[in-house]
Amino acid sequence: MFQSYFKLVSECNVCGLNYRFAAPDDGPAFFSLCVFSLPFIAFLFWFQIAIEPSGWVYALVAIPLTVVACLLPLRPIKGWLVASQYLNKAQEAGTEKIWAQLHGIEQDDDQRSDA
Repeated sequence: MFQSYFKLVSECNVCGLNYRFAAPDDGPAFFSLCVFSLPFIAFLFWFQIAIEPSGWVYALVAIPLTVVACLLPLRPIKGWLVASQYLNKAQEAGTEKIWAQLHGIEQDDDQRSDA
């Protein structure tokens, strides 16, 4: 699914699924920050109040752990969002005609009037 750590391949090498539909945009970063990083930052605030460590503790421990807490879950979250977009046939409002052209599907008059 991934060409590099963040970049998607153009199509699946097993089933041939084209990933042009996938547009997770800032979703992985949002979920990573909300689910993993904000609780970790709250823990760091508690750690500061309870133990009062010196600045070098943050430089050696807290900063790298914060970076890891932000970056590590990005790839699985991006995969989850791409899978969700595929399963739910997610698309921007008003782009049904473009999607039909991309996938070679003819829309009949009933589908056009429903949209």
